[in-house]
Formats: sequence, structure tokens, C-alpha cells
Amino acid sequence: MREKGFQLLFFLLFLAGSSVWFSSYLYQRQAALALDQRTVESDAFRRMNLSEGVLLKMTDAVKDGLTPSEILTALHPFCRRETVCWPRQWENRAVFSWRSALLKNNRAGYQAVWEAYAAIWDDVECFPVAVEDVSYENTWMFERTYGGLRGHEGTDLIPDENLSGIYPIVSMTDGVVEKVGWLEQGGYRIGIRSTLGGYFYYAHLDSYAREFQVGDIICAGERLGLMGDTGYGKEGTRGMFDVHLHLGIYIRTAQVEELSVNPYWVLRYAEKL
Repeated sequence: MREKGFQLLFFLLFLAGSSVWFSSYLYQRQAALALDQRTVESDAFRRMNLSEGVLLKMTDAVKDGLTPSEILTALHPFCRRETVCWPRQWENRAVFSWRSALLKNNRAGYQAVWEAYAAIWDDVECFPVAVEDVSYENTWMFERTYGGLRGHEGTDLIPDENLSGIYPIVSMTDGVVEKVGWLEQGGYRIGIRSTLGGYFYYAHLDSYAREFQVGDIICAGERLGLMGDTGYGKEGTRGMFDVHLHLGIYIRTAQVEELSVNPYWVLRYAEKL
């Protein structure tokens, strides 16, 4: 009887373990299959909302040999109300095992989401304003009216003093100058295509650090110009708004040549570098 009792107990434990494993397998597979190109082009992805916990954990996880894109792709299935969260029970190394599970179940989908995150995050090396007395808020898609009703596709960095030609603007990444010169909405602007494909757009400059040409190689931290208030009119227009830097970040997808994403959390991360 005792032997039969042990056999029954072993069988019940086996069933319980199998059930947990199968549930975990199904969850991993479901999470992996949810990753595809449509994920990248969704409004939720473009908002790029992170929890404060993810922001705090990310620097430590990078020290463990992970990149921001690997961390965020692994965490993407753990969104709550469209905000990427860090599971309570996870240590940094848990990202490696979860990444392996996602790759095993849907390599193509993982690759699409990872490449998008990499273009936005992995080339970032520094904050774009080379002084500390600036502020910014999460104004993603706030209403703008110049040139027609539209959403704000970027983040505005505002200095303590409303003075043009004072605050140095630097490149957040290595890259290549893709666009430079006057743009009605952006004033004197410069666009840098980073190594992994992100397009970093710096607008409303007062002046440029030098005569940039399309194709010029740029290093992270290199001065691009000085913060200003140019734009909203013909070339040379100034003073239509307060002095600030408008930062935009764009990526290319299979369907969209320039897909805007929210720079706010990238800036929060860059402040910690």
C-alpha cells in the first residue's frame, strides 16, 4: 500500500509539473507570436511608454552585457495598459532566457521588433543639450496648429532662460548627416541617421557649429549648433515661440519611410548615461 501511495504521489507531482511547464510553454509561444512588424507600427509601440522600474533597471542590465533593445524586446510582452513593465520576480539575467524563448518560437517577429528598438535606443550615448539647466515633459502627440492641426511628434527641451544662441546642442549618436538647412516648421535643423538606422532630428537651432554637408560623419557628443527659436515662416524667421530644442526620432519600417516615435523615455535614459 505504501508503495502504491508513493507511486500515486509521484504521478500527481508529475502531472502538476507537466501542467506548469505546458502553461509556461503556451504563454511563451503566445507572447512570441504577438511580435511582428505590426507591433512596431502600432500606436502603443510609438508611444514608447516605460515604467519607472524599467528605466531604473535598464542601466544595471546593460552592465550585465545586455543592450537596451534586447531588454525592451524581451519585456515587450509584459506591457500593462500599454506601458512596458519589469516583472517583479525577474533578475537581470532573466532577460537572456526569455529572449531565447521568444527567438525559439518566433525568430522573424522577434527580429522585427528588436531591430526597431535598436534603431531608437542602442546608438544613444549622450544627452542632446550640453548643459544641465533644461527641462522637458512627455508631450507626445499634444495638439499643434501651425500648418494645420497635427500631433506633436517629438519632445521639446526648454532652457531655464529664454535666450537664443547660448545652449550647445550635441549629437546623441554616431551617424551621418542626412538633412540640414532650413525647414519651415523646424527652422534651422539637422537630421542625423545613426549607425543602426534611427533618424535623430534636431530643430529650431539658432546656428550651426560648422557648415555641415549631407554625408558628413558625426560622432556622439559632437556639437551641432546652438539652441534657438527659428522656424514657422520663411528662412530666417525667429521669435515665433520660446527658445527650445525640438527632438524627433524616426525609424524606417517595411510600410513607413519615416515613422515617428516618442523621444521622452530615450531622453530620460540618456540623462543616466
